[in-house]
Amino acid sequence: MVLFTTHNLEKNDRLVMTLAESVKNKPMTRKIDTYEYQSLADCIRSDQVPASEIAEIFTDKAFYKWYKKKYLKKYK
Repeated sequence: MVLFTTHNLEKNDRLVMTLAESVKNKPMTRKIDTYEYQSLADCIRSDQVPASEIAEIFTDKAFYKWYKKKYLKKYK
């Protein structure tokens, strides 16, 4: 069981946003199926996915748009 603290989530959110910015102009190297969105997001938010893989995942602009709307909307 993973406990989410506010500090850990904010740190994770900052990392995710930085990684997404670093790949925003790169071509898609990995397409995420929509049925995987929620489970993959849960893994990202609980630090189960390494940064290099998050960067690759976020080359899928549709997934990042969904993730950003669901989890990062407070950071506008």
